[in-house]
Amino acid sequence: MPRSVLNNTVIPLLRQLTKKLGEQQAKNELRWMTDHVRKAITTKHTVEHTTNARLWRDQRAPSAEETELASKRFSSVQWSWLRQAVHDRVETNKPLQYILGTQPFGNATVLTRPPVLIPRWETEEWMLKLADMIRAENTGLLNVLDACTGSGCVALGLACALPRGSVHITGVDISQDACELALENLARNKAKQAVEFQCVDLHKQSVASELMSRRVWDMVVANPPYVTPAEYAELDPDVKDWEDVRALVPGDPTSDPDQSGLSFVVRLAQLARELGLADGESTKLPRLVVEIGGAHQVDGARQAMHDNGFNLTEVWKDMAGIDRVVLGYHKT
Repeated sequence: MPRSVLNNTVIPLLRQLTKKLGEQQAKNELRWMTDHVRKAITTKHTVEHTTNARLWRDQRAPSAEETELASKRFSSVQWSWLRQAVHDRVETNKPLQYILGTQPFGNATVLTRPPVLIPRWETEEWMLKLADMIRAENTGLLNVLDACTGSGCVALGLACALPRGSVHITGVDISQDACELALENLARNKAKQAVEFQCVDLHKQSVASELMSRRVWDMVVANPPYVTPAEYAELDPDVKDWEDVRALVPGDPTSDPDQSGLSFVVRLAQLARELGLADGESTKLPRLVVEIGGAHQVDGARQAMHDNGFNLTEVWKDMAGIDRVVLGYHKT
């Protein structure tokens, strides 16, 4: 076989990935990369963002035979992109979602770009469950504050899952990078009338009064930073080298470590109370919905909600059986 053909096979790339990821994960990631090359990388060296496979799901990636067959039709530009992608994944620990550039999230498709937090399947799962609850109650227009919005995935996922006019969602984040990416994601998804994004510091003393001057709030949802310093120390370079530590660890992990990982959850419970969500009539919908890191944070999150007037709490597990979300209700 001619050398040029040997050089243009996926086998050397698969070997590189296998050393880092193990055989099965390497095969899956290379298949997703080659599928992306085939769909999104043109011969003019431009990238067209497409809807990629859900990397966290057991959805079918192209078979090895399909991957090899597709690669034989790649242009030199496509081969160049693929080699660079494998290099970035192996040598710099660049997450695959950043390499591919987009991530499906419910009915939305979000752009992914460092250092903004990559959407996780656990978050998508509870977002869809919450959307089902909201749809079932059919309460009319619901004003939702999406705290720590990041890429805007939760806000856009909810807005895309619900009927137009049933919800208005304001996503806020302290990160300028996150706010800019969220606005880009708003522009590319079909929920423009239901969602807005703003850069806001939720620790600022006047933030509650500023938010209340804009609208009457019905619910706060959040995937806040909740990783403990000890947990952060054990994270893979794929996470620590690329994603904003502020989206993962509450407080300053070096000068002011929060050993419980719950300080931002406490702040969100306080903010929800300041927004009046622990007052008024009972509702079947939760007033506060917060993602956590597992069973070790359940009691603390529940206590924070009870301390701020949410007299009924509920815990949702994710499909891996891990305590993932704590919901606060106000019942009279």
